Amino acid sequence: MAIIRSYGNPFEIIDRSEAVNNIPNSYNLISSLGIFGDVQGLTTRTVSWEDIKSGTAVMQDAPYGQGIIYGKDDQRRIYNAPIPHYPLNVKISPEDIQGKSAYGTNDQAETVANVVARKLEFVKRSHDQFLEISRAKLLEDGSVYAPNGTVSHNFYTDLGVTRKEVDFVLGTGSTDAMPKIEETIAYIVDNSFALGGFGATGIVTLCHPTFFSRLIALPKVQAAYTYYASTQEPLRNRLASSIVAPRTFVYGGMTFIEYRGLKADGTPFIPAGEARIVPTGMTDVFQTYAAPALRMDTVNTLGVQSYAFENVLPDGAGIEIKTESNVISVCKKPQLILRAYSSN
Repeated sequence: MAIIRSYGNPFEIIDRSEAVNNIPNSYNLISSLGIFGDVQGLTTRTVSWEDIKSGTAVMQDAPYGQGIIYGKDDQRRIYNAPIPHYPLNVKISPEDIQGKSAYGTNDQAETVANVVARKLEFVKRSHDQFLEISRAKLLEDGSVYAPNGTVSHNFYTDLGVTRKEVDFVLGTGSTDAMPKIEETIAYIVDNSFALGGFGATGIVTLCHPTFFSRLIALPKVQAAYTYYASTQEPLRNRLASSIVAPRTFVYGGMTFIEYRGLKADGTPFIPAGEARIVPTGMTDVFQTYAAPALRMDTVNTLGVQSYAFENVLPDGAGIEIKTESNVISVCKKPQLILRAYSSN
């Protein structure tokens, strides 16, 4: 976005959207898995799509010229979802700069430019974390992240879909996880074809740590790696590239990943002992949309993930950076998000 000067307000000096969007993304786990594509910009504050239910006719024989059967057309409806508004502002005062040394130095004075850059990096990290949270909330229960209730969407309820649940029965030593995995894969494949084609590049299971630990401790899972060479060694090694990396385990054609994401109140997005199973690479099934900023100069333009606008306050009292994100993460086919759990 170009630099803009407001002729109606001499204190409004620059649009920082381009700057904040040029700061490297701090990708979080869900955003890096390929479940969602890039954020797609819209020119409106509502995302709409056609929910089409296609069917087929069962062909039967009939005498020539008799028993004519007419096929039915596809059923469709328009689904509309208003996009929530998420503002975040930061302020820079003279006290943040006057008499202060620059970060990481002992003898260099702090500057306005350094503080603005640091604040923009803070904003970018916050917006990226928010994007991860909005996607985690969708996978958790099929709803849009809006803790203050300005919008209310649950795609299971709104689209009339019942969530598939699979009991892995992890508390029994004789449990064989492979039939549960095959049940899951078959369900996703069958429903994907029913929706017009498969198109997935894989299947990912985001696990609460207790679910993940109990899965890799199953005797039959461990036995599968006893006699065969593998880059995975669950009996000896931690299943992660580093101590801070999430544990990852590929078994039965599915990728199991330990997910430790927390809500603002400290509770996990994936409830204790549960997991969420989703296909990756599905075109236009999982998507995040962005609406334009609440500004005259962005009206009817394509929205982007993050906006930041810098204003010099009257009388030189400081600088205010107003930021916002107007995004919604959706799943147009929520039957492709499965809940895995253990009944014991």
